Amino acid sequence: MFSYIISQSPISYLGVFIWFLFLDQLTPIPEEVTLLSIGYIAEHHLINPYFAGLAAFMGLTIIDSVFYWLAYSGNKLINRFKNNISEKLQEKYLKGLKEHNVRTILLLSFIPKVRFFSPIFAGMFHVRWQTFFVVNGIGTIIFIIGYIAAGMLFNKSLEYLLKEVELLRHSIFIVFMILLTIGVFFKFTRKLIRKNKEV
Repeated sequence: MFSYIISQSPISYLGVFIWFLFLDQLTPIPEEVTLLSIGYIAEHHLINPYFAGLAAFMGLTIIDSVFYWLAYSGNKLINRFKNNISEKLQEKYLKGLKEHNVRTILLLSFIPKVRFFSPIFAGMFHVRWQTFFVVNGIGTIIFIIGYIAAGMLFNKSLEYLLKEVELLRHSIFIVFMILLTIGVFFKFTRKLIRKNKEV
């Protein structure tokens, strides 16, 4: 099994792992777009979706755990991320974590951009580590499988519609990813600008 993984493309899986562990936090590209792209590439047999999904899961789980413990210990660095969420939303999630912590953590795992704050909220409000780790892990698995599968399905749909037009199919997907990234980025930027003006 291990030799099969190595023979495929070890650098690709290592790259996926490093992306979600480090680079994903530094770029405006949403995790959803990256996972959709992995699914699209996997459908062309350039990468194994199972191993890529496992690499993404490991990267996300490690970085989520780091953020959880930093927030749990009251690290000042976390306040920078915390301030990007309005007080109203913070109060909403605090109430949810107090009353239904499992459901709230699971819900946060699926909300674009807010998923990033799930371990931070869980750590800030001292949710039990075991509870956070298990529930966040389940949510992350579903999150990864869902978006990779959607990327693969996107490619299959294009193959059905466009068949032999390879260049056009790739171009449509690339344009779709770029527009999706730009749309999410500008929406997120507008919220930050609006919040700064209010302050």
